[in-house]
Amino acid sequence: MSKNAAAVLGFGQTKYKTTRTDVSGPELVFEAVSAALADSGMDIKDIDAVVFASAPEVFEGVYEPDRWCSEAFGGAGKPVVRVHTGGATGGSAGIAGARLIESGLYDTVLVVGLQRTSETADAQAVFTTIFDPIYEQDVQLNVITGIALVASRQMKYFGLTEDHMAWVSKKNFDNALLNPYAHLHKKITIEDVKASRQIAWPLRLLHTCPRSDGAAAVVMTSAEKAARHKSVAWVRGAGHATDTYRIGDRIKDETSDLAIPRALTWACDDAYREAGITDPLNQLDVVEVYAPFSNLEIGYYESMRLAPSGRGIELVEQEATLIGGKIPVCPSGGCMTANPIGATGLVRFGEAALQVMGRAGDHQVDGAKLALATACGGIDQFYTAAILASGLE
Repeated sequence: MSKNAAAVLGFGQTKYKTTRTDVSGPELVFEAVSAALADSGMDIKDIDAVVFASAPEVFEGVYEPDRWCSEAFGGAGKPVVRVHTGGATGGSAGIAGARLIESGLYDTVLVVGLQRTSETADAQAVFTTIFDPIYEQDVQLNVITGIALVASRQMKYFGLTEDHMAWVSKKNFDNALLNPYAHLHKKITIEDVKASRQIAWPLRLLHTCPRSDGAAAVVMTSAEKAARHKSVAWVRGAGHATDTYRIGDRIKDETSDLAIPRALTWACDDAYREAGITDPLNQLDVVEVYAPFSNLEIGYYESMRLAPSGRGIELVEQEATLIGGKIPVCPSGGCMTANPIGATGLVRFGEAALQVMGRAGDHQVDGAKLALATACGGIDQFYTAAILASGLE
């Protein structure tokens, strides 16, 4: 075992809401950092460096939010690195923290993610202009209509139905009821999903994620220091991948389809290779996937190699991704029920760590020892994948 192997000691997060009017951005960060330090049994004096995750500054309405929050995350006098890869920011930051430890540069690293879109009127402009403004302008796509395009392709080519999407929505909302930090706590039925307001065919309101304010933090340390702690989650493997900006360039590639993101497969394959995973469906115990829409989660089953190409719907039909199923996906409720964008990937990372440490509370998957956490950003452009494990072997 390398003395520089990275281990997660603790995870902290805030309650997610549409807007937290009771606190400022730095105060949100302080909440999450305080919780992570308490969970890890560490003090801010034990932290050697900080990785700060924040998505586009327009989402915060504050220039360089890392400067705004530096005292809140204990950055004064410490090396601070800011990471930004759109929605994948939190996942990229978690991996960056692990790599800083594995490189031998630092022993103990604090990773912090923040999102507070409620305080700016400009965030929606990003989502409505996210596609290429020249080559793809005539298609008039924004995030919602872009995901609707993906869903329509899944329906035409891979057998996706409204029932499949509704089942995933219900699964995630049911799981969120077990998670006190989730934004949306609402008991729904499949009929509720299918009757909810249509946003862009075939997407309905209950197929989509909320916009959430919140923060999350993870404390990681080296193997040498982790030996003093009884419960840790080892970072066994990680991967990053970036796809082309123009989605038309992806559709031309005969090896993939827009509906099944190839960049997530690239990222997962790297993480699996590093972790020694050759059969993800049968080796993984739990998955925290960054899927803000129900149809995307089904497509991601295939990108993560949990199902053959075009057959993600079979995991739905088998109810395999329930808590207690063959491969539980998003036992926390996932980002369909809490989506603080710049922090969401770090939430997936932290939730996966809690699972393998056996500390996920009411949404704990029995016997979870090996977990996958993913993140995505841009318009299906940036992806990360991390393997968290109860042991190094």
